[in-house]
Amino acid sequence: MSPSMFEKKQAPRRSHQVSVSEEDYLKAIYGMQLELQEPISARLSEALGVTPPAVTTALRRMARRGHVRVDSKGGRIRLTPKGQRIAQSLVLRHRLIERLLTDVLGMDWKVVHAEAEKLEHAISKELERRLLDRFGRDASCPHGNPFFGGVAKLRRLGVKPLRQAEPGEHLKLIRVNERDYGFLAFLERLALRPGAEIRVIEKTFDETMTVRVGRRQHYLGRSTTEQIWVKAVDKG
Repeated sequence: MSPSMFEKKQAPRRSHQVSVSEEDYLKAIYGMQLELQEPISARLSEALGVTPPAVTTALRRMARRGHVRVDSKGGRIRLTPKGQRIAQSLVLRHRLIERLLTDVLGMDWKVVHAEAEKLEHAISKELERRLLDRFGRDASCPHGNPFFGGVAKLRRLGVKPLRQAEPGEHLKLIRVNERDYGFLAFLERLALRPGAEIRVIEKTFDETMTVRVGRRQHYLGRSTTEQIWVKAVDKG
């Protein structure tokens, strides 16, 4: 076989493709933005479970590819418009997949985050569009994260962490931290899922809360109440 014949059979190189690893970095940076956290190397290292030198190397590579900008003085990381588009699509796909897995395939809400972490890199734009048509732009994932937007959007809608609530408030659970299976299992045992109604009974000096969910009463520490987001229910 001549070199020219062999070369014709090779798939063309696609230097514009983004690796799964780089997509994870972009999504992590964007996720911090959605949570109104400052994206810095230390947070990326912790969120992705990689060493600080690995983060530095990855950021340099992404900067060369035009996906991020890093402030040489303060270390602030910013997504470029190009990087932002990639990250937004990944977050949307993640939330769409979670909704597909729970609503259509009947999977447990506690496990779909981990499944979506794998599948979000593989679905096509066409499937993304069809899922968005199916569930609607104003929907959210099974854990209460809106398909579009993050903390800033939730706050505009009157949603706040449960730890900020006061005794006597009647609330609807809107969103919970989805990353920890053990935390979700704990909430499920207490019937604390998005849509549940909560009455705050007591709040102590250390922010431990007594709440009522249905006929059951629970005691929740700050580590729990800061990971649950609620909205006031108008009982009038």
